[in-house]
Amino acid sequence: MNLISDNKYSKMNINELKKDVSPFKAQNILITIVVLYIIAQSWVDTQMSISAIFNGWGNMVDYLSGNPDIKNSSYFPPNYQYDEIKTYLIAMLETLQMAVIALFISVIIAIPLSWFCSRNILDIMFPQQGIISTSIKKTLYLVATLFANICRSINEVIWALIFISAVGLGPMAGILALGIHTAGTLAKLLSEGNENIDNGPIMALESMGIGFIKILIYAILPQVMPHYISMILYRFESDVRSASILGFVGAGGIGFYLFDKIKSFENGSVCTILIIIISVVFIVDKISAFIRKKYI
Repeated sequence: MNLISDNKYSKMNINELKKDVSPFKAQNILITIVVLYIIAQSWVDTQMSISAIFNGWGNMVDYLSGNPDIKNSSYFPPNYQYDEIKTYLIAMLETLQMAVIALFISVIIAIPLSWFCSRNILDIMFPQQGIISTSIKKTLYLVATLFANICRSINEVIWALIFISAVGLGPMAGILALGIHTAGTLAKLLSEGNENIDNGPIMALESMGIGFIKILIYAILPQVMPHYISMILYRFESDVRSASILGFVGAGGIGFYLFDKIKSFENGSVCTILIIIISVVFIVDKISAFIRKKYI
C-alpha cells in the first residue's frame, strides 16, 4: 500500500516538475513572441541586409587590396620597416601603461563604490532599522548607482575629449577617460558579486557584536575576492583594446598612429599596427587566463 502511495506521489511530483519546466507555458511563449518581434523590428528599422554584405564583398576586397597606383595603399603585405615598427611598439607600450594606470585608478574608485551599490552591504554598514538609517541607505544607494551609471554610460572617447579640454593632449587624458569609464563598469560588475555572497559567516560575526570593518575583512572580501580578480582582469583586457582607440582624439597611445595612417591611406602601416594590437591583446588574454586558472 505504501509502495503504491509512494509511486502515486512520485508521479505527481514528476508531472508537476514537467509542468514547471515546460518551455510551452503561456508566459514563455509570450516572452518568445515579444523577443522575436523586437529582433525582427530592429532588423527592419536598422536596414540590415545579408544580400548587401554579399553584394559589397567585392568592394571590401578592393579596399583591402588597395590602389595599384598608390604606394603602400594595400593592407598586404604589412609595412616591415624597422624604424616604423619600433615606433609602433613604443606607442603600444605607452598604450599598455595607460591601461595599467587607468585600471589602478578605476579599482580604487570601483571597489568602495561597489559596496554602496550593494543593498546587502549597506544593510551591514547600517544595521539599524529606523527611518533615518533607511533613508541614509536609500540615498547612498541611489547616489552611488547614479554615479556608476553616468561613468559607464559615457563612452571613453567622449570622456577623453572632456579631459583633453582640461589637461591637454596626451596620455593623461586617455588614462583619466579609461579610469572613469572603467570605474563605473567595474562598480556594477563587483556589486553583482557582492549581492551573491553567503550571509552565514556575516551573521555569525554580527551575532558576536563585531563591527563592519572586521566583517568586511574576514567575511566579505574572502568570498568576493575571486570574483573581483576575474572582473578586474577582464576590464584590463578591455582597457587595452579601448586605449588603442583613444589616440584617435589625441589621448595618447598607438591609436594616434593608427588614425594618422588611416587618414593617409597608408594601409600597409595600418595592417602592421593592427597586427601589433592583436598580438598584444592576445598575450594579455593568455596571461589573464593563466592568472585566473592559477589563483581563482
